[in-house]
This record gives sequence, structure tokens and C-alpha cells, in this order.
Amino acid sequence: MGLFRVRMEVASIERPLAKLSLRIPPLAASLALVCMSVGAVVLIGLTTLALVPLLLGLGLLAAWLVAALLLGWAGLEGLAALERWIENDPRFQR
Repeated sequence: MGLFRVRMEVASIERPLAKLSLRIPPLAASLALVCMSVGAVVLIGLTTLALVPLLLGLGLLAAWLVAALLLGWAGLEGLAALERWIENDPRFQR
């Protein structure tokens, strides 16, 4: 089987390029082009629709991370303010 494949490849290489030209009727060629372009539009649309949830999820994750960082920072600032208030309030002095 391997020798047969090699012989076919050698035979196809040795053919002149003029004989390799493909003759497609204009109607068939135009239908093929229309089908390929419609398929490309459908694939682009489906890929875009598939990316929307992914991008929304990444945006939501980024928003949660920013919110967690801001909430942690605000919590630490609040605790520091409470500590200063307790240290300076005479009711808590001994």
C-alpha cells in the first residue's frame, strides 16, 4: 500500500500544471462561493455568540475581584478608625 501511494504521488508531481487546472461551470462556482460565504457568516455568528457568555463571565469575575478588594480595604480602614476612636474616647480609658 505504501509503494502504491508513493507511486501515485510521484505521478501527480510529474504531471504538467496545465492539466491540473479545474474547470467548474460558472453556476456551480457561484453557488459554491455563496455557500462558503453563508457558512463563514454563520460560523462567525456562532463564534461570536459563544464568546459572549465567556466575556460576560470574565467581566463578572473581574468585578467580583475588584469589589472584594475594595470591601476588604474599606473594612480595614473601618477597623482602624474604630481602634483610633476607642483609644481616644475617655469612656474606654482606665
